[in-house]
Amino acid sequence: MYHFPQSSGTVRDSGGVKMLNLITRAQGAALSLASAELDGAHPASVSQVSDRVYYIIEGEARFEVGVEAFSATAGDAVLVPKQTTHEFEGTAKYLVVNVPPYDPAAEESGS
Repeated sequence: MYHFPQSSGTVRDSGGVKMLNLITRAQGAALSLASAELDGAHPASVSQVSDRVYYIIEGEARFEVGVEAFSATAGDAVLVPKQTTHEFEGTAKYLVVNVPPYDPAAEESGS
């Protein structure tokens, strides 16, 4: 499969984050891709296996990645290496890419 229409995506809604999973590990891809809307906070988490990139399409979010804190706005990209605690809050539309693909079993709540 080479085309992943929005209408075939899976929606996840967890508080301040609404996410549309477009490409997932179930499709056999080497990465996963989701579009998301943030209105509030993305809780602290850490992926044990995936590097993660957030690309801000619109809006602004205040990130904490490891010990670094910063704001990201439209056009900015944020890299979160695997095994790094991160969290963010704000109001934004963004894309998130995971390499290898997102695996809920490899996610942990950060603290």
